[in-house]
Amino acid sequence: MKFLFPEFLWALTVLIIPIIIHLFNFKKYKTLYFSSLSFIKHVDQKTKSTQRLKHLLILLSRVLAFILLVFAFAQPYFSDGTEGLNSKNTITCFYIDNSFSMQARGPEGELLSEAREKAKELVESTPMETRFLIGTNEMSGREERILNRMEALEKLDKIELSPLSRSISEVEQWQREILKKTQEAEEGQTKINYFIFSDFQRTKNPVIKKSESNIWYYPTRLIAEKQGNIYVDSAWFTSPIHKAGKANELNIRVVNKSDEHIENLEVTADIGKYNKTIFINAPANQTTTTSVTYTDKTTGYKSGKITVVDEHVFFDDSYFLSYEVQERTNVLILNGADAIAGTKLVYDLDDYYVSKQKEITSVTKEDFAEQDLIIFNGANKMSSGIANYLVEFTKSGGSVALFPGREPEKNEWNQLLSVLKLPKIGNTVRSGNKIKSLNYADPFYTGVFEKETQDLNLPSVSKTFRAIPSNTRSVNLITLQNGLPLFSYVQKEGNVFMFYSAIHEAFGNFSHDALFTTILFRMGELSKRKHPLSLTIGSSSQYPIYTSISGDKAIHVVSDHFDFIPQSTEISGVNYISLNKLDNYSQLTAGNYSIESDEDLGVLSLNYNRSESNLSYFTPEEITTLFSENIATYNEISSQSQLSTIDIDKPFSFWKFCIVFTLIFVAAEMLLVRFLK
Repeated sequence: MKFLFPEFLWALTVLIIPIIIHLFNFKKYKTLYFSSLSFIKHVDQKTKSTQRLKHLLILLSRVLAFILLVFAFAQPYFSDGTEGLNSKNTITCFYIDNSFSMQARGPEGELLSEAREKAKELVESTPMETRFLIGTNEMSGREERILNRMEALEKLDKIELSPLSRSISEVEQWQREILKKTQEAEEGQTKINYFIFSDFQRTKNPVIKKSESNIWYYPTRLIAEKQGNIYVDSAWFTSPIHKAGKANELNIRVVNKSDEHIENLEVTADIGKYNKTIFINAPANQTTTTSVTYTDKTTGYKSGKITVVDEHVFFDDSYFLSYEVQERTNVLILNGADAIAGTKLVYDLDDYYVSKQKEITSVTKEDFAEQDLIIFNGANKMSSGIANYLVEFTKSGGSVALFPGREPEKNEWNQLLSVLKLPKIGNTVRSGNKIKSLNYADPFYTGVFEKETQDLNLPSVSKTFRAIPSNTRSVNLITLQNGLPLFSYVQKEGNVFMFYSAIHEAFGNFSHDALFTTILFRMGELSKRKHPLSLTIGSSSQYPIYTSISGDKAIHVVSDHFDFIPQSTEISGVNYISLNKLDNYSQLTAGNYSIESDEDLGVLSLNYNRSESNLSYFTPEEITTLFSENIATYNEISSQSQLSTIDIDKPFSFWKFCIVFTLIFVAAEMLLVRFLK
């Protein structure tokens, strides 16, 4: 026999008091004198024998009643060598899925609330010495500690919905590493009872690696009453260019993950001063894309959200976005030996562009600061220093346009083009140089032409440089009849454009044509450094801040309810903030945040991960198969069947029997005192 709470056995020492009282009768007797004592001696002997028996029986009843009462508090049980939860070599491990899909409503409220309550019931049914490891999607240092019963109950009470989305196997493997360290510290094999409370979405990948024999799984699936979901998946602009007075076409993607066709679904776009509600039809289990068009009348940062009306899961009903309506674009023109004057004259036609020019031989790194587009105008030489400036400039989000001179130094140019992942330049080509086609499908030409046509009067090019593709990622924008590209670009942090001919008159009249002007303006429009419309909470995406920050001032991300300092990294003169190292994601909510230091630096929009929006679940048979090697029992909580008990290997409790026998012996004592004469 063993006891769950052996410390109560110290109370048995109190038994010495009634035993001493019964062994030594401290009652004083009074002497009476009689003429004949023979009869009284006979009666006295019989009375003493009866009293002694009565006292012994009363003593026995009291002692047994007290012993059994103490045993009831100590909770005895019989060990068979596999005590389960009650063994000091056993740890009960919990994974409580607190992702946003657990926001769905179950038979008794929110699924996460049900999971917490069922886990607490299980913890409360265990003895005080049970050890626990409780994990969620947070996977932080706070969840690496082994807890006692009271600490486990407190931890369960504090679990809230989290924007982080993890796979079950990811959390299980993380907790297994923690348990492995505990086992090594205890120098022995520890039995693990692993309880999983989740809705078992298919996106959560509960594939468990082959487990050790000491781990037993108790998966519990929580089933929502309604399994459909409607949400805003994403939003984007048809054109990346935002100017005051220019129309914006905003595309909105809405997903209906249910078997019900929905007509006149309400979709609201609220961006800046623009607010409009439209109604769309959302076919069952399909994606619907719609759009709204509006015009920004002022420059500056704009933010807003797209909202749909859904009555089931709410975290993905809104999609937040922000952008900047640019006031101007800065262009730096670096003139080489074969530069033409028309390049700067083009940009001087539009007040939106602030252009300046400089000789390429006198350029410094400081000249690249706060520029959006750098144009190499007829350059033949490409020094390694300038090439390094260009590479750093593109990494910081700047754009570059390369127009070589008539006799470019091919080795110098090709070293730069190789780094930029553009085709290298080869020998001069004098035939087949008539322009064949424009790549209308590329976003570069979006909005430039009213319609696609093959009858454009395109300029002539008498000579070009052969483009030699080698490990390139470029896209051709203008193609010649000989199949070679005339104008290509590669998209990096910024855009890099390459013209495979000289714009000098000796190579043709291209610089005098309207297409040349169109290309210059379009490069300027697409070269304005842009911020992502939004970031996803929990992702590793970074947000660039192109405004210079004085000194060592900290960057703050601020909303009405939250103010925090994100991780900041400087790359090529640009500060990038990241949220993937945030200590507590539970405080971070989807919405629009301002970025501040000594001044306003921009607007950041955050959205929740949409992987939780697809409410598709594994079946009980699939779950059982996934845990087939080490599954102890499968349970589920739904409106039809609710989890009441979990069959775990814990010892049979005898404390109730101790209480019953305590009452029996107390009653026996009372009967002996009253009726035994």
